[in-house]
Amino acid sequence: MADQSTRNTPLLNEIIGVIADQLPDKSSALARLEQHFRNDYILNAGNADFVASAAESLRLAITKEELPAVLDYIAQKSTVGITIDNVETAINDLFDDRFIEP
Repeated sequence: MADQSTRNTPLLNEIIGVIADQLPDKSSALARLEQHFRNDYILNAGNADFVASAAESLRLAITKEELPAVLDYIAQKSTVGITIDNVETAINDLFDDRFIEP
């Protein structure tokens, strides 16, 4: 069988690994998830350890119990995601002369 890996395969494999004992057919589960998210980019944008490290670097006090609230706030404010600037940079870096004249 040909390699069907996508941009999401590493994260989906991690998720399947966590719930592997609940899945009768891990390969089928991965294939179904790959198909469902084929046009999406799933990203693990960060974790509580990174928030703690960043807070320490910024010299900001935060408790272990408060770390999830910071992640929730970032998610609610949609500060994590692909922006129009990200798209512009990627297209310009990857491909020559893609500007459409008005």
